[in-house]
Amino acid sequence: MVGFAEKLHVENREIWQKSKDHLFVKRLADGSLERGAFRYYLLQDHYYLTHYVKVIALGIAYADDYGAMIELSRSLASLENSELRMRETFYPVVGIEMADLEGIVPSPAAYHYTSHMYRVAGSQSLGRILAGILPCYWLYREIGEQYAGQVSPDPLYQAWLAIYQDAEYAKGLQRQVDLLDRIAKNLPDSELAAMQDDFRISSYAELAFWEMGLRQETWGERSDLDDELATY
Repeated sequence: MVGFAEKLHVENREIWQKSKDHLFVKRLADGSLERGAFRYYLLQDHYYLTHYVKVIALGIAYADDYGAMIELSRSLASLENSELRMRETFYPVVGIEMADLEGIVPSPAAYHYTSHMYRVAGSQSLGRILAGILPCYWLYREIGEQYAGQVSPDPLYQAWLAIYQDAEYAKGLQRQVDLLDRIAKNLPDSELAAMQDDFRISSYAELAFWEMGLRQETWGERSDLDDELATY
């Protein structure tokens, strides 16, 4: 029987493929991505991750399931030891200093994505929080898998890709998928429908994030994805 998480995955396969094939990601893999674009992405991603951590913490606070509390706590520790620590090694290479991290002005994509996550967290529903944060975790793994057959000629970009190709990252992802499936089994249809919406909006927000990085988008610009993302 297909689990609820896999159902969400199938429903959003098309939009995920657009992320995996996005020019920003392709240029990471072939080494041609302009350094300024990657620097801008890292700054916006830092902004996003600082709020992502807080949303996970809210999930722990709202959970009345001990196993879920432990798993989310484990996820926070894993994030600190893998993605966040690795990114810190990237910052000097692209000229990011502490002052830059403290003064980030969020792009439209980063602002809207984090706002969506806080709206989901405001529901105080563990299921909705899990559905809102899972696309990020899961999509990045699939990006790693799609480009595992090639090595980026840029060592910095290859180090980024390697994070999501790591076996431990895959194990952590599977625990999150299993947790979502377990929580979903006890929820009413209305809650599951809300989770479907949350998951899909996050999936669109991921696509917008790549476009933001490629264009180094600011509030004074319009993206050529505007029409497609109108409902998001």
